[in-house]
Amino acid sequence: MSPKPAVILKSRYYLDHFEEMLDFILTRYQHALDPKHLAFAESFQNLSLDARCLYVRMVNRKGHVFVRDYLRYEEIHDTPAAVAELRDRDFILPVAATQYEDLLRIHTRDALAARIRQHDFPLTVEMPRSNAKKAELIQFTLTELPFEELCAPGSIETHLAQGHTDELGYFLFLYFGDLRSGLADFALRDLGVMKTQAFKQEFKPRFNSRVVALAAYRYRKLLAELTDPGEATVEQCFTESPHWPRIDDPDIEILRGRALNRLGAWFERHEDFERALAVHQLSDQFPSTERTVRLLMSAGRAEEAAKLLGRLIEDPSCDQELLFAEDFYERKFEKKKVGRLTALLREAPVLPLDESGRNYPEGAAIRKLQQGGAQAWHTENVIWGQLFGLIFWDLLFTDESAAVHTPFDRSPQDLHTGQFYHNHRETIDSRLEEFSNPGAVIERIRQSFEEHDGSPNHFVIWSPDLLDLTCRLVRSAPKGALSHVLREMSEQWQARRNGFPDLMVIKDDQVRFAEIKAEGDSLRRNQLAQLDRLKRAGFPVEVLRVEWIVDPDQDYVVVDVETTGGNAQWNRVTEIGAVRVRNGKIIEEWSSLINPQRRIPGNIVSLTGITDDMVADAPLFADIADGFREFLDGAVFVAHRAKFDYSFIKGEYERIGEELRCPTLCTVVESRRHFPGQPSYSLANLSAHFEISLESHHRALCDARATAEILLKINEKRLARQK
Repeated sequence: MSPKPAVILKSRYYLDHFEEMLDFILTRYQHALDPKHLAFAESFQNLSLDARCLYVRMVNRKGHVFVRDYLRYEEIHDTPAAVAELRDRDFILPVAATQYEDLLRIHTRDALAARIRQHDFPLTVEMPRSNAKKAELIQFTLTELPFEELCAPGSIETHLAQGHTDELGYFLFLYFGDLRSGLADFALRDLGVMKTQAFKQEFKPRFNSRVVALAAYRYRKLLAELTDPGEATVEQCFTESPHWPRIDDPDIEILRGRALNRLGAWFERHEDFERALAVHQLSDQFPSTERTVRLLMSAGRAEEAAKLLGRLIEDPSCDQELLFAEDFYERKFEKKKVGRLTALLREAPVLPLDESGRNYPEGAAIRKLQQGGAQAWHTENVIWGQLFGLIFWDLLFTDESAAVHTPFDRSPQDLHTGQFYHNHRETIDSRLEEFSNPGAVIERIRQSFEEHDGSPNHFVIWSPDLLDLTCRLVRSAPKGALSHVLREMSEQWQARRNGFPDLMVIKDDQVRFAEIKAEGDSLRRNQLAQLDRLKRAGFPVEVLRVEWIVDPDQDYVVVDVETTGGNAQWNRVTEIGAVRVRNGKIIEEWSSLINPQRRIPGNIVSLTGITDDMVADAPLFADIADGFREFLDGAVFVAHRAKFDYSFIKGEYERIGEELRCPTLCTVVESRRHFPGQPSYSLANLSAHFEISLESHHRALCDARATAEILLKINEKRLARQK
């Protein structure tokens, strides 16, 4: 079969996209636009072709500040004239102090360093390191160099700021339902990369009033600002938070609650608990209600906390809030020793599994269950979304009342606001009654799959195997169980779509669900809520606690890497040392210097002793990748701080287009578990404690050998406990 011809976007595709979006909003959202939005649209439409193109080019670029000379495009014939026209209509503005960080971001790291060197700073100012990253230089400049000093009049005339950003942001928000800075999705659609809805031609407005639309936009912007806010933003939000508008709309209340929780969490992180409590008390939504209770208890106000817990138990806003309130009240006021989550995990039966399955405990559990004569699949949330989507497809997407707002929507809005069941109650109840006849339900599911196969959505994966498994669930489920679960999902989709148990298990035509918890895993509250819900519906459910079994014949490859820095995303490996362990002995070794294709920083040279000259003629990682993979084959990957070493090795394989998946074991974690009470669990300290040689610390093979000796000590303990 010959490949499809490449799609080539036409010259001014981006302008077509912008005008398509603009026309969509002006046609459907007149009721949500105020005079300044209408003026923005009219002003844009009256611009010349070059000016419209240049403005949309700016819209689709990253950030809101640009170097004028970089805004050159073949299809724009007179850029200076377009710039002048955009200035006249405020589509281009001078760079303001509020855009200082944006201005700094468009400069290179070296340019920022040069600007910093041009200034004299007091001796009390700690200067950035010579090899400081760009983000550090930006933060230093923001802190130590006022905008007015760095950007004196005339010094940044070659820089431009995009104008009308608030009006444009509102248009994009009305269209997409979230904060966007450009129209990349349209290009992906035209290139065939992103599918859009082809089964619905008429789209309802996302908001029915200007008040609700503007409130939703402002809360979304507020949430974005509170993601990583400066102190000035936090102070302003704290002052204004008691007056944040409350509107009789469920989506707005959710957004307001999220914003209050995010602001309260900021104060908690900065140990300002008095103001954190004041903010959380403004919300009646979970998890702020939980934070209020905990902060009241910490402040010695137990009576107030108890009263609030009583209200939450009597009228909870969600399942997780009820679970928290009941559990917390029992522990704090009825002196129950452990919470329900901890008790459930402690009481869970142990599932002994072979250690070679460490990288995928669910898969190892499936193999174990199959050995016992059952069939098992890792379904988690997927099969429930599949069933929900196929049963209610028309209500979600094609019905005239379906709350789909653009061709890019993957799920209807009323599902997320909690109005889905209310809007379709009669049809949902009627459809759920069909579950008394599993054959009819399976026929509906298969028909829905065939009719809509391939349609973009957030529920159904168009896999025939998953379809067959969904039908098996329908056939094997206890009577009335599925209709119970689906009704609750339709009532509160956002709160009840996640947290389902990992495995679906069928034995003797009976279905049950199992949550798999490996060592160190905790049981989350939303998972407990789903376990309770499935039990109430009539499904057998269980939590299985994994215990890894030490097999003396199991091979371990103990690895240590030396690198150019601490972050695997930005740094590279300079040396790998590895030893293979079996039956309590080191049986083989492997090591190599690696050319990282970049300079090794001085502080790393001082630490490891590995210099640029030493790695200049060393092999590239690609040259040793096959040999090292062979050395790893069939073994458990072990390291001291395994997450660090494994991330570097995995990253090196990804750079050459290969994937690495190994079961991993961390000797730091295991040492804490089996040798508690050590003052430090560093490799040097543990080696000294166990009298293990570490003559060339921070050289890979030496550290790998020492780590292997620690592994042997750990496995001695583990084997003793298995007996």
